[in-house]
Amino acid sequence: MYAFLATAAAAFEPYKPRTVQDAKRTTVWTEWKDAISEEVKSLRKNKTWQLKKRSQISSKANILPGRWVFKLKRGPNGEILKYKARWVVKGYRQEEGSDYTETFASVVKPMSYKAIFAIAAALDYEIEQMDVKTAFLYGLIKETVYVEQPHEFEEGDDVCLLKKSLYGLKQSPRTWYETLTSYLAEIGFKPLDADASVFIRGNTFIAVYVDDLLIVGPRKKEVSEIKSQLAKRFEMSDLGPCAYYLGMTVRRDRVN
Repeated sequence: MYAFLATAAAAFEPYKPRTVQDAKRTTVWTEWKDAISEEVKSLRKNKTWQLKKRSQISSKANILPGRWVFKLKRGPNGEILKYKARWVVKGYRQEEGSDYTETFASVVKPMSYKAIFAIAAALDYEIEQMDVKTAFLYGLIKETVYVEQPHEFEEGDDVCLLKKSLYGLKQSPRTWYETLTSYLAEIGFKPLDADASVFIRGNTFIAVYVDDLLIVGPRKKEVSEIKSQLAKRFEMSDLGPCAYYLGMTVRRDRVN
């Protein structure tokens, strides 16, 4: 049944525009407009960049272009959960050693999260899920990186000097991972030797796949405490008991 619904959803997939002008011509412009506004609001609230006069920047500086990327977030039955817009840097224009250095960022291994699900099922642990909103925007940029302002939202002819990461930058996954793991260490979590994206504190676990956090613990109270700690540092979406994880539908029968 779910396969049929997913196929049907794909057949009637709303057009995903390539530019803001394309988005304006769709029947769901209101939804895309709200997504764009939400993204710009997040970027400004997060103080992602500092505007610099173009005339004050060296003519040799590599000013990276960007583009709007539109995506649909779907649920387990193929239904549209959210319209998403991201201002994405064209990272392929970056110059190694100047605009970026290290790029690697760990994500939870398939065998690890399968083992976590098995442990939770055997011990009847709580399995809950959270999503970090605009996760990459929390990572601090160490290099000097200039980016053009988002199309349709320019303030004069200024250029963005990045203070925090943006989607599309080669180092963004790594800077986000470093930011998250640093905070998890502050609240007492340690990474496993076998998987640097699984963190443990006592008998509670957090599995990290970029901005998707799987939180597992023996009691609801402990899981809720972890959620509260995460929400103090990052803007989170609480997805509740895990029902859909990395493309898998999750069901549990706690009676049997």
